[in-house]
Amino acid sequence: MIIIKGNNPRKIDKIWELVKKDHTGKKIAIIGYPGAIPHNFIRAKQMPAYETMTKQNTLDNLTRFLRETKDRFEAIIFYIDCESHLIESIKEVTKSYKEQFILTVYDEKVYEQVVNGE
Repeated sequence: MIIIKGNNPRKIDKIWELVKKDHTGKKIAIIGYPGAIPHNFIRAKQMPAYETMTKQNTLDNLTRFLRETKDRFEAIIFYIDCESHLIESIKEVTKSYKEQFILTVYDEKVYEQVVNGE
């Protein structure tokens, strides 16, 4: 799992840099909270976007999404700016899947930092 920490509201640009190194972009999904995904950017890259997450049930929503989309994507981007305490739980949920995962994490002290969270 690659983790992008920081308070930069345009972390999507850094995500795309990472994605295009390893993937064509055609089998990449982005999942987030309603209204939080920058759709103009996603449409330009032709990536499917799912705004099915809720802040109250993030882990349950994530588990359901992964179950329903198993083996459909090469990589999945969690554009959720989650709090640091959720990182380990999200890693646990995703560890049995073969897809590459990219997670955005809100960190007030850092503008933008890429961390290999494996």
